[in-house]
Amino acid sequence: MESTVGYALRKVCVYVSAVAMILFAIVQLSLLKLLSIISPGLMKKIHLKMGEKFTMTQNPKFKYEDWGPSFFSLVFIKTVLSVNWCSLGLEAFEGFAAPDTALFTLDGKKTSIHRFLKGNRPLVLSFGSCT
Repeated sequence: MESTVGYALRKVCVYVSAVAMILFAIVQLSLLKLLSIISPGLMKKIHLKMGEKFTMTQNPKFKYEDWGPSFFSLVFIKTVLSVNWCSLGLEAFEGFAAPDTALFTLDGKKTSIHRFLKGNRPLVLSFGSCT
């Protein structure tokens, strides 16, 4: 197990990188919004190029006009910021306790992973598709 000082330094790095990601998202969204006002055609081209990395543009039913403008909506910006804020500092380090990640139940109530722990029994999380 590593020292407490090493753990603290790694934790600080996690917080600094999370804040840097939030600032990067704000700057990027601001610049893209400014570009969309100055040159909408160029903005569309950049957006489509960014979408290629995530296969968004490969779906023929997915039109830019349907999803492009949503990147500058208040809802999108709030979602990006809230996801980054909620996961601030949540990083797993070998030999230390796992972070208590927020979860949402099927009926939309917020809970946490630690709520499902029962004594010393291990908790197994399975991520994947059921299709």
